[in-house]
Amino acid sequence: MKSLDWMDAALCAQVDPSLWHPEGPRNTSRAALRVCADCPVRAQCADHAAALEGNLSAKYRYGAWGGKSVQQRALEGGAPQVDGRDEQIIRMTDRGLTPAAIAEQLGISDRTVARVRKAHRQQEAAA
Repeated sequence: MKSLDWMDAALCAQVDPSLWHPEGPRNTSRAALRVCADCPVRAQCADHAAALEGNLSAKYRYGAWGGKSVQQRALEGGAPQVDGRDEQIIRMTDRGLTPAAIAEQLGISDRTVARVRKAHRQQEAAA
């Protein structure tokens, strides 16, 4: 397979896309990860996700990719991507952007923005 042709064989293309972007207070990707578990192109998807996550503005950071959640991918890839994202959230906050605008631009949840901002305030208060 060349380029992104592998996506044609992806099981995620054959099910409800809302599985990858669940809403609600417990927005987990368990259902998506169950689909990923049997996907024949999981390795290609994981490689693709890693490449996309190098671009902090990519909206593809969100959801299950390659059989892993965002948190699992962050742990596997090490903290630099998450640290860079957190620093970017703080810079955007300092520029006056709203949490919703930051979340939209970085392709993350409002909850993630709130968590990072809260941790930053606590760090500043402790210093």
